[in-house]
Amino acid sequence: MSLICKIPDRPRSGLPSRQMSFTPPVGGRGRSAAARRRAHVHAQRDTDGFLRRWSMLMIVSFSTAEACGQHFGVTKQTGCNWREGTHRPCGDAVDFAMQTLPRYAEIMWGQ
Repeated sequence: MSLICKIPDRPRSGLPSRQMSFTPPVGGRGRSAAARRRAHVHAQRDTDGFLRRWSMLMIVSFSTAEACGQHFGVTKQTGCNWREGTHRPCGDAVDFAMQTLPRYAEIMWGQ
């Protein structure tokens, strides 16, 4: 048997408004141009590097493209494309590889 205790909400009329303005004030939040550059780091995606590392991981982990395809539940052609480095996997395949391939961290992260 579980007891459910309901606590009434506080009345909203007594609370100050928390709505932020939809447009920022002129000049942003008071940062200088140098501070703005330091605050925003724009990471670059390394798609070619990921593709090379993924291909190397598939070659090291599986003797054939068919074995690669069976492991991930994809076609032999997809396994072949991954090994040759012509196509990248979706996120679920990468997650599965992280969980099941012992050399994932070594090859993909350089650890």
